Order: sequence, then C-alpha cells, then structure tokens
Amino acid sequence: MHAIDLATLASTIVGCAPSLLAISKPMRPHAFEQFWLTCRFRHENWTDKLAAHRHAIQNQGVSHRNRSWHEIVPVIQEVLLSEPLLRCVAYLARLLEERAVDHEFSCLARNALAIQIEARHRCLHLIVFGQGLSVETAVKLNRLRRTLESYSDELLSMLPPVQAMDDYCFDSPSVRQSQAVLGHNHHWQNHQFMLMIHMMSEGLKRATATDIDRRIPNIRLNLKLSQAVLGMLPEAMFDPFGLPKSARRLAYQSESLESTGQTNDLTQPLTHPLNVLLTPSRQLVKSPKTNPRF
Repeated sequence: MHAIDLATLASTIVGCAPSLLAISKPMRPHAFEQFWLTCRFRHENWTDKLAAHRHAIQNQGVSHRNRSWHEIVPVIQEVLLSEPLLRCVAYLARLLEERAVDHEFSCLARNALAIQIEARHRCLHLIVFGQGLSVETAVKLNRLRRTLESYSDELLSMLPPVQAMDDYCFDSPSVRQSQAVLGHNHHWQNHQFMLMIHMMSEGLKRATATDIDRRIPNIRLNLKLSQAVLGMLPEAMFDPFGLPKSARRLAYQSESLESTGQTNDLTQPLTHPLNVLLTPSRQLVKSPKTNPRF
C-alpha cells in the first residue's frame, strides 16, 4: 500500500466524522491500540533509515551520495504523505474528547501525531541541510510538502472547531475562518459533504501525480495502519451495505425519551408553543382543594 493511499484515507475519515460524532460512541480499544503500535513501528523504521542516510552523505563520494538520496526519497515522501491522516485522526479524537465520548483514544492519537511531526522535522532538516541533494529533487519535495499542508488544513476546515487548534493545523487562522464560513456543515446535505471530500481527495492525486516516487518503503506497515484506522470506527455507524449512515439517519434511529419510558407527555402540560393547540377547556386545570366536613 502506497502512502498516497493513506493521504486519501484521511478524507475518508473526515467524511465519516459527522456520523461518528452523531452516534457518540468511543472507538474500538483494540483497533486504536494497534494504530498506536503501528505508528511507533513506522517511526522507528523511518528513524533508522534517516540516520543511516545522514551518515552516508557525510562520509562518501558524490556518486554514493546521489545513490543514497535516490534510496531515501521514497522514505521522505512516505513521512510527508502520512501526516494528513495522523492530523485528521488526532483532530477527530480531540472532538470526541471535548464531547466526553472518548478520552483514552485522544491521548494515544496525540502521541502518534507527535512522533509523526518529529519524523517530519528530521526530513525537513535533511532537505535543507543535507549534502548532495539535487535542486530538482528539493523542489519536488518542497512542492509536495506545501501541497499536503494545504490538503490537511482543507480537510480539518470541514470539521467543527476544537480548542488548541494550533496543535493540529498548519494555518489555524485560515482554518477557523473556513469553519466559520462553512458553518460547521450544518446546512449541508450528506451527499454534498461527501462530494466535497471526494473532490479534495481527487485534487490531491492530480496535484502530486508527477512528484511522487512509486516505490514503497513500508508496504506492510502502511496496510496495517489503514486497517487499524478503519477498524476503530464503530459498527453502529454503518448500514448493512458497509456505507456510513448519515448524521440525520442516525438521529432518526436514536432513542427518544418517550420510547425509553423516561417521560410521558400525556400526564404533563405541553410546553410553549404546543400548548396553544389546546382550547382553554382542554387545558389541564388543577382542581381546587375542598375542606373536609366535620
């Protein structure tokens, strides 16, 4: 599985966010533990390869440096392409935490994002200060970085705002402004929201088609990461065909106070404006107390 598929998976997670927030159920514990472990394994793999590359370009000749850069470019691209997914998952975990739905998942998601950002900083340091990197390759990597930063912020702008926005966004003022303009998606239909998400994903593929190296450094770990992310989603938010239910449908299917027997409007006065439907003769009137006869 190529890392570009992880970047497009971020749009899928954002598309499922309204349904997940509507159902208000925590993530599956086993799945998000597997998600955190996979992120740790990928980080260790990246760290070892980046450290070996840094040593190689300092002590070898020009031809060896060129070969080392050719081998490390897919790793750098994988780090950059994986970041939108980690940011969207951590942002969604923060939304669940602020709604008192799931606290444990938010801690692991923030830790996974922290080690992802650390790997990103190592890659950017190599791009800026690494010896022997060609100008053409540096331009492609920098263009890919900027494209993914914009893509990540666009996805986060489709979600409701959270506190500490700077921990998840590259340009938090622009994201807040976009969230205010979009109105947190309340006025959108489900198909409009999903169409917007799909357009972002397709736009990313077209923008990065000529810059991405198709070699895959961690095909097995990338696949495990995608399976863990999809496995975290609760079963109740999907229909029998495996498609996520819309937030409106989940609201219709949720239990009401009347269906659970927690209230009975037949024995209580109606609240405004429903009480105007009753005529004065039909409105509930308390009977006066009578004095007992002696």
